[in-house]
Amino acid sequence: MDSDFHLIDLVSQAVAVQSLLRGMSTEEKLAWLSSRGTLTPMPKVQTDYPQMFWFETMTGLSCGFFLDGDEIVFLGDHTTFTVSDSR
Repeated sequence: MDSDFHLIDLVSQAVAVQSLLRGMSTEEKLAWLSSRGTLTPMPKVQTDYPQMFWFETMTGLSCGFFLDGDEIVFLGDHTTFTVSDSR
């Protein structure tokens, strides 16, 4: 894991984070994020929904997301969105 990566805001740095985490297991990705902020699992609404998380960086910026393979899917008001690194 790249210990020199400073995570300020997961949403704006998502392309770089996805690139660094590509190919890691879900557990490894979550451990990487946990080492750079506070990661809190959200209660599951339905069993067939993916596990969602609330993440807060050490600078206090936060977002909700879930993982879909190597992609981070962010939760917004009445929407979900992803960022693309054109790979």
